[in-house]
Amino acid sequence: MKPIYPAVKAVIVKDGKFLALKKKGVEGEVFELPGGRMNYGETHGEALFREVYEETKLQVQPFILYDTWEFFHKDFQITGVIYLVEMPEGGEIELSDEHEEYRFLPLEKESLNIMDIVFSARMERWDFEAIKGFMRK
Repeated sequence: MKPIYPAVKAVIVKDGKFLALKKKGVEGEVFELPGGRMNYGETHGEALFREVYEETKLQVQPFILYDTWEFFHKDFQITGVIYLVEMPEGGEIELSDEHEEYRFLPLEKESLNIMDIVFSARMERWDFEAIKGFMRK
């Protein structure tokens, strides 16, 4: 049996835009959401806090569980949840060695053109206007 790893991702919202990260070594303009795999014994919230902090130095808390995602590799599967998160007041982004660039992309379908297919396939179905409505920061 092949392993299944749980993971969390954050849609960090600020002024109608969301944070996207570009992983080092990935060719082209391909971005992902901050987050990663959970450790044994962590809750989703703890893993989200840890992963986002490790990747960006932002201290975030989950606002609302919004969606799920899956990644299938020949040797394993990652199954994850996506939380909407408010950008922390006064938060300064400091990328880890894992990423080389970040952007705040507009919360709209056109932004999905540069998102990794794992996430853009899920985000295509999102109601971006509704997200903007309850994520007023």
